[in-house]
Amino acid sequence: MEKRGDVALCCLALFFFWTSVAGLLSPKGVNSEVQALMSIKNALVDPYSVLGNWDGDAVDPCNWAMVTCSSDHLVTALLLQDNNITGPIPYEIGRLQKLQTLDLSDNVFTGQLPDSLPT
Repeated sequence: MEKRGDVALCCLALFFFWTSVAGLLSPKGVNSEVQALMSIKNALVDPYSVLGNWDGDAVDPCNWAMVTCSSDHLVTALLLQDNNITGPIPYEIGRLQKLQTLDLSDNVFTGQLPDSLPT
């Protein structure tokens, strides 16, 4: 009988631990810059996997390849040049609030730059 009580107590403790951790992992705290960049990545064909270290679970994208950030962890430059990336120019580029430099040269992008790009 004592073992059953220990198991029940352990399960209860595990349940409360999991529910408290699950709140930390909710999408409410996801960085909008990470979301925008992951949408960009998912819309493109990247034959050399140059966007391979872009991780949707990251807190911020400032250590990602070809991404430069400001001191407040917002993307200021996206340098995708010379990588044979193909696909439509993703409208999500316009969601990068502080973007100042965008280099898409020597790739095979189609379409137009979104009107929502910061000027």
